[in-house]
Amino acid sequence: MFEMEKIFRVGASLYGISGSPEQCLKFIEWRRQPDQRPTFNTNLNFSVLELNPSGIFFWNEEMQPLPVPGDFYAVGSGANFALGALSMGASLKKSIAIAARWDEGTGHEVQSMSLRAKS
Repeated sequence: MFEMEKIFRVGASLYGISGSPEQCLKFIEWRRQPDQRPTFNTNLNFSVLELNPSGIFFWNEEMQPLPVPGDFYAVGSGANFALGALSMGASLKKSIAIAARWDEGTGHEVQSMSLRAKS
């Protein structure tokens, strides 16, 4: 296991990744260059959350964005712990700490990025 960037800015969107790093990075490159749709190994998987001014969208290998109702969502092995903490009013940073306490696949490092790029 190693640490890597998990949030990427592409245009007006932020993408948070979980799952197979290779497939996630192929997905991010596709969002940067949409005319070059990638092919994926079917026995690996990934999840991506997109945040843009229109809302939150969930992506996976089907390459079809699904609108996510509500103000927050999470992906990854600790998602259920993080969602529980968020639903009880925890901050994003605290919800990740709670998820990391109960899920060995959740890292303790918190990466954050604002939807609006700094000018």
